[in-house]
Amino acid sequence: MNAARIARRLSAMAVAFVALTAVPVLTPASASTPVATDAFLRGAHFSPDTASVDVYLTAFSGGTTNLWLSGVGYGDVSAYRPITSGTYAVSMRPHGASASNPPVLTWTVNLRPGSAYTAAAVGMSNQLRGVVVADTLKAPPAGSGLVRVIQASSRAGHVAVRAQDGPVLTADTAFGSTTDYVAVPSGRWTLNAQSSTQPTLAGHVGVTVGSASITSVVLLDGRAGGLVLRTVLDAAGAGGVPSGSVLAGGGGTAPHQGAAADRLVAWAGLGCAALVFLWGIRSRRRVSPSRP
Repeated sequence: MNAARIARRLSAMAVAFVALTAVPVLTPASASTPVATDAFLRGAHFSPDTASVDVYLTAFSGGTTNLWLSGVGYGDVSAYRPITSGTYAVSMRPHGASASNPPVLTWTVNLRPGSAYTAAAVGMSNQLRGVVVADTLKAPPAGSGLVRVIQASSRAGHVAVRAQDGPVLTADTAFGSTTDYVAVPSGRWTLNAQSSTQPTLAGHVGVTVGSASITSVVLLDGRAGGLVLRTVLDAAGAGGVPSGSVLAGGGGTAPHQGAAADRLVAWAGLGCAALVFLWGIRSRRRVSPSRP
């Protein structure tokens, strides 16, 4: 192959390189934004004496049943997931049980577009019930975050929770209940919980409240006894997608920014090599002496 033909082919490669690098890289945000008709739903297990469960969702419209969450244990709170708005039956079965087995608990959730919810099993196993907690995406006052308490500790009974040198989150919350949100100035806080049913039962946890954040504080029975406080970041910034949500279109078939960037770098390297080689050939042709 003569030098002129090589030069033409390398020129074509260089043009292709320029065209490819001119195509913008698709970011996950542009491919993964939930649609306007979606609601956000997460599941939680707040029954101290109930073993791990699998949770199913059945749409009232169409009657399709899907395994939603698997192996959910006491104290677990799943990530939010975008769900097409509508009415669903939430069914709970022992972990690993067949979907054809009768559920141990079923309740209904009505999902509205743009709203966020927590579907939870609460109470002791002999009084187990399903609840739907409306979560907020409303922006808190500037320079503060919203914090609420979910009381899932059977040992503690009624509990008071206070921020040290700060606001009272709840003066008296019963087992199986959820408080309203309280605005807490942004910063690092120590939250202290004290049982009024058993005054010797207490616990504390440190939490960073970010500006415009939304946080749930879950009270749980400790495995070795006592009272455990667990914090769950519901939203890092109010008014948007809840924290931890699995965005629509963000699964294995969605473009990944890292992979696209890797391809771009590879083409850039190939294009640069082609241009350097082409420049070298042309330079050699210019300096080569003419044959007699």
